[in-house]
Amino acid sequence: MVGSKDNLVIWCSDEQWKSDYEDVLLWRSYEFSETKDVYSLPKIVEDNATHLRSQYLALIYALGEAKFRGKKIVKHLEIRPEFSFWWTTLISEKSNFANSPQINNVIKLMAFRDWLEGRHYKNILLVSSNIQLGESMHLLLGELGVGFQWEKNKQKKSTKSIIKRIYNRLPYSLKGFIWLPRDLISNWPLKGAGVEEWKRTKAKITFVSYLFNLNPDSLKEGDYESPFWTTLPQVLGKQCVESNWLHIYIKDALIPNSIVAKKTIKRFNQSHTNNQVHVTLYSFLSIKLAFSVLRDWYQLTKVKKLLEKYLQKQSGVYWPFFKNDFLNSMIGPKGMSNLIYLSLFESAMSKLPHQQKGVYLRENLSFESSLLYAWRNAGHSQIIGVIHTPLRYWDLRTYYDPKCYDRAESCRLPLPDFVAAFGRVDKQMYLDSGYPKSGLVEVEALRYLHLRDVLENQTDSKEIRMEKKVILILGSYLKDDTMNQMEMLRKAVTLINNEVQYIVKSHPRCPIREEDYPELDLMVRNDPIPLLIGKCSMVYTGNQTSAAVDAYCLGRFVVSSLDPSTLNFSPLRDCEGVSFVSSPEELAAAVNRNSYVKIFEEKIKNYFNLNPELPKWRELLIENDKGEKRVISEGVQ
Repeated sequence: MVGSKDNLVIWCSDEQWKSDYEDVLLWRSYEFSETKDVYSLPKIVEDNATHLRSQYLALIYALGEAKFRGKKIVKHLEIRPEFSFWWTTLISEKSNFANSPQINNVIKLMAFRDWLEGRHYKNILLVSSNIQLGESMHLLLGELGVGFQWEKNKQKKSTKSIIKRIYNRLPYSLKGFIWLPRDLISNWPLKGAGVEEWKRTKAKITFVSYLFNLNPDSLKEGDYESPFWTTLPQVLGKQCVESNWLHIYIKDALIPNSIVAKKTIKRFNQSHTNNQVHVTLYSFLSIKLAFSVLRDWYQLTKVKKLLEKYLQKQSGVYWPFFKNDFLNSMIGPKGMSNLIYLSLFESAMSKLPHQQKGVYLRENLSFESSLLYAWRNAGHSQIIGVIHTPLRYWDLRTYYDPKCYDRAESCRLPLPDFVAAFGRVDKQMYLDSGYPKSGLVEVEALRYLHLRDVLENQTDSKEIRMEKKVILILGSYLKDDTMNQMEMLRKAVTLINNEVQYIVKSHPRCPIREEDYPELDLMVRNDPIPLLIGKCSMVYTGNQTSAAVDAYCLGRFVVSSLDPSTLNFSPLRDCEGVSFVSSPEELAAAVNRNSYVKIFEEKIKNYFNLNPELPKWRELLIENDKGEKRVISEGVQ
């Protein structure tokens, strides 16, 4: 009978829970047993996903709309006319897989609160080293009048250097103040790179992208070729359409510092004098800009003092999870970084001749709001945000409470004129979340055009025999996700019946090394993913990687490891035929299957728009001979 016992243990620890407890709620495990009164909170979250996601988005909307001293929070943070700094904060960004992982615990706490209704526990013991969780649980159970004890585990020993540990303990205001000179010094060599060409450009289309992960062969020739845009620049060039490219520089092996980045921009401009102009965001640095950033930061420090206690009250039991994100966003490194971005975008857009079209990679990162504000404030015309990777259900950056889109008051959420999706799946996910239909269009999936040739040559056989076990391991860009994925495989090895050859394709940011897993027959390869997929009968992925979609579209059996410490971030979360495993036993069972049904239907072929002629992109970007805008059919239905 539900609620018949007095005591509950909430187990949030990497250690094995003790079997002599009465009722156990596992915070970070999918293990459950109704007969033994063992409950899995990650499973409860998945069973109530729609409600919980909506509840969280509604909470964030309510925080921004809360009134204090006669003005809403968004209005208190109006840092420019009709532009609120609220939209750049970590709280509004909702990056729960990277920048703000504690959001996942807010979701779990919401699920726990709902689950607790109707259960009459008198005492609850929390076993956890998570300080924020302990504080929030104390507030929640205090509200509910339930006895609370907290058994703190020892926190894992930090692997960070002593300098980083000292820096992390500094007050946010000091960390923010340190961030400015550090960022300026690191990027100062980019000052002026391509700016004169930018001011004189005749192009009427501007792309905002990343100077990162470029094609090394093209780079040697001084040609710009990016996996984000693939053939689109060439298509524009053939149509004699000139373009501007504003790059956000990110350090990588090919362009390891800002000095090399400046030389790269110079070579691009020399190579593409007739049809492309390249510049970086930090090309617009100046001493004057730095002082402007400091003035803005000083204003935020005053507003922060005004709002902190009020937001604490409005957040209630969830404030311990929000506190650090709020402080970081207002006076810390994140706040300083966003102020730098705002001033740089303002400078870049004010120096750019009038543009008819703007295109940027839409990831709903905090700086995108500053880009949209600066673009419109400078008087430029239409701007389009491109979804360049498959959407994830639990990536909360993508979604807002639907009331955000109807909000007619000042300091509205900055939105592009159109969001361009790579196919029907992503477009439908946006529609399901409440995004206005009139603001959505479809374009070809630039990053996945290579799948077309492979798909056309696929066999119609509905069953694949797995006589020779060759499994492709696709690593994630997040270390914890990759470690969870590989550790599960390591533990499953003794349960796998046949010998298996594992081909490994690591993410560049998180390499998987053969010597780290001697018990596995690993073979690390750097070949293109479609080529590797063709050599295997099964693909094993982590909880995060979008490369799982490649394997799915190519008809391979995809097995994805779940990480119980977070949420299911797989882009294949709701796709038929994908196996999600939460234990070594489940993984071994998936590998031991002798055959599987191949999910190869029209709905998979239509996951992406793959026409190499790019007719939808042409319709969206290229004007007709009279200079009139083409009708965007998907956006006006």
